[in-house]
Amino acid sequence: MGTSNSSSLFWEKESDQGFSTVGMVLALLITLSLIFTCAKVYEVNSVSARVQETADAAVLAAENTVGEFYIVVTICDAVTFTLSLTSLMVLGVGIICACIPPTAPLSKSLLDASAKLGKARDSFYESAQKSLDTLQKALPFIATAKAQEVLAANSAEGSSHYYGIVVLTPWEGDQGESLIFEKSDQAQSYAEEKHETLQDQAAKAEEAAKEANAWKKKAYIHDSGSKSEYCMYERAAHLAGMSGADNPYFSSIDTWTFQAALSRSQHYYETRYEIERPQGTSVDEQANSALRKQFYAFAIKTVGQGYVHETDGSFEALFPLLPKNTTEMKSTSLYTDAIYPKTQNLEGLFSLHAWEGCPGCVNQIRAGSASLKEMDNNGAYTICPYCKFAPSSMGKVAAASSNIENGYEFHYNEVAKAAEEYEKARSVLDPLSKDIKDTAEGLFDHIFEGISEVCAKRLKVLPPGHWGAIALVADPSAPSSRFPSVFVGSEGTASLGMRAALSASTLVRESSDEGKNVITSFLDGLDSQNAAVGAARTVLGLWSGLLGVYADGHEALSSSIEKALNAIPLSSASGLGTWAADAFEKRVDQIGFSPPDLLARKAVLVNSYHVLSADGSAFSAHLLSMKNAAIQYGEGGINGAVSAAESLASSVVDSLSADFEIATIVLIEGKVEIPITVSLPSFVTEGLSNAFQSGLDQLYSVVASWTGVRQWR
Repeated sequence: MGTSNSSSLFWEKESDQGFSTVGMVLALLITLSLIFTCAKVYEVNSVSARVQETADAAVLAAENTVGEFYIVVTICDAVTFTLSLTSLMVLGVGIICACIPPTAPLSKSLLDASAKLGKARDSFYESAQKSLDTLQKALPFIATAKAQEVLAANSAEGSSHYYGIVVLTPWEGDQGESLIFEKSDQAQSYAEEKHETLQDQAAKAEEAAKEANAWKKKAYIHDSGSKSEYCMYERAAHLAGMSGADNPYFSSIDTWTFQAALSRSQHYYETRYEIERPQGTSVDEQANSALRKQFYAFAIKTVGQGYVHETDGSFEALFPLLPKNTTEMKSTSLYTDAIYPKTQNLEGLFSLHAWEGCPGCVNQIRAGSASLKEMDNNGAYTICPYCKFAPSSMGKVAAASSNIENGYEFHYNEVAKAAEEYEKARSVLDPLSKDIKDTAEGLFDHIFEGISEVCAKRLKVLPPGHWGAIALVADPSAPSSRFPSVFVGSEGTASLGMRAALSASTLVRESSDEGKNVITSFLDGLDSQNAAVGAARTVLGLWSGLLGVYADGHEALSSSIEKALNAIPLSSASGLGTWAADAFEKRVDQIGFSPPDLLARKAVLVNSYHVLSADGSAFSAHLLSMKNAAIQYGEGGINGAVSAAESLASSVVDSLSADFEIATIVLIEGKVEIPITVSLPSFVTEGLSNAFQSGLDQLYSVVASWTGVRQWR
């Protein structure tokens, strides 16, 4: 096959020298065109990036206003929640105080304060709800005005002039369900209904308790009042040599019981019986020892029948009494039982003897045993000349020790009498205590049903922009190109033209203490209001602590209640105040309250599709369709969106001032009144409507320049 030697227009084949002159010219032209095209693309991208960055900054600034609105909602929720919680906690403390007669006046004040707190909560919530609704309606315009500020600041930095608006999605917020605190109101009504009865019962219980405690104290003093002074403890140690578990010493009445006294006595007589011996060899001493032994045997049996049955709600006791004279002895088995040696002399007369070894039994006819009762009723008895045993002999055994302080029986009898009187007082106290506890428990049930309701019913507001914000920004300045060239474009290519950008942002939760700090610092300086005393101080202290509950949860709740109760004198004769406080604290520990989500919300950039598609409203759907229309410079997109935004504007903006008051917390009328205000930026209050309208007008101008049509409005 042969080789062609012909040349083409672009290639020198004969000389194999590459491009022809024409080819070289064309190659240079194409190269220059590509170079200038790339430069043009770079320039366009650079200029476009600036408008996009400005749009991004504007939409972030706008969405951050929504994040700040959430903080306002959090404060309002915290106040509503803690006022409800404080009202119920104050009510509970008031019930506790009602169980303590000395604090009865405080109890009534606390119930009144609880009712006022409930009304303050309702008033605050109603006012806050209206104000939040107003602020919600203004939020889209505040966001737009914030964006306008960003646009103006960026316009001042260069030759560009940025115009646009920001639209929150959704445009309108959701106020949520109205909060009605039925259980809390029922608890208040029930407490007011039962309060007077509770106070009267507590007063009667206190008197019965004082009497019971007085008798118990007397019994304690006679049993274990001293280590060295006469009492059952000291006498048992001295007379019977008892110690340790058989003869314990109680340094405090709080650890002492009637059972301790009874057990000591039972061991005492067992010990005395075992160690009883004559102190001499005389007939009288031997007779007296024998009679004492008979008495101790009787005491072991008699005192051994004693009992003490004591619970928190009942008391029954039996301290059997020992005879302290002949008359009392005759009513016992010492008189009726045939336990004494009986003899008969030569004249046929009988005698009773103190013990078997009595000399009077010698040379006498043994006739078994007989009782003192038989001796008294039978005239055929004569008194033994040796032991001189008669009914009065046994009657005298415990006489001395029962009637003077150095005798064990003296103190035992005092304890027995005190136990009897203590039981009478308890028979009055215990039914009253039961009724009081039942009433208080019922009141606590209602209170904690209210607390459960409060924990469940929270202020939930979905403001405009909770899905995000969309910014539409244009730069109509049309700056001159730095790379004018005939290689790129046609007529008018010296100008880069107007540019527009679409940007979107949404809120994400950030690990920050901002929300918590807002709550915990809410009462900074409030403690300086030293005018609060009595019930007012209790209310203020509780509310201050319970604001911490909102941030820190259950630990702060328990601490607040403990602090409030520690400030109240709970001690009383009946102990009902301490019981009520313990019962209430146990209920508080069972709440298990967890703090709400206080993470700060910060704006971040996202694809506009995600923001618009999350909102199901027709407005967002329109904006979503606008995105594609705007890319094509179609009037139906931008012009429609601008018109829609304008149509949604309202006169609500005109009602805003520099310090927009949400509501006022009237914790204690005339003393503790705390307004909650939102300080709006100056650009909002000085020209919010103008700022929004200015953005609309500029966008309409941009639309007109793109479409060639100026819409009549």
